[in-house]
Amino acid sequence: MAALLVAAAIAAWMPLAYGKICTEKDAVAADAMVDHLDSWAQVNSTFSKYGHCDDGGIAEGYSEAIARLLIDHWKALPELDKQIKLNPPLESFVRRHINSTLDTDDLAKIITLSTRSCPKGISPLCKALANAASQAEQ
Repeated sequence: MAALLVAAAIAAWMPLAYGKICTEKDAVAADAMVDHLDSWAQVNSTFSKYGHCDDGGIAEGYSEAIARLLIDHWKALPELDKQIKLNPPLESFVRRHINSTLDTDDLAKIITLSTRSCPKGISPLCKALANAASQAEQ
């Protein structure tokens, strides 16, 4: 019974610990933004505004947008590194969205690009992306 009370207290406290609660208005705005994530600056902006709405269909949309940016715009990876330097929590957001909801071919492409075509100076980021994709494949 005590464990149940502790779990309930933690669950009640979590929204306060993580800041904002995703309102219906926020969820609608986040969902609308997902279809327009065509640059790492846009991902960073959307994450900053609506990262607290990272759940369900919105989360899957983030994952797909991040995969498309990585695979279809690999040469823009230095921009992701720049955005991460501006907003360090962005890296864990991006890594979290390289997950099992993605197509296995996309995960394989992310691994290949990360291990064979990493731009100079950002090898730690490439390793983190490759690791995230490898874990998602399992």
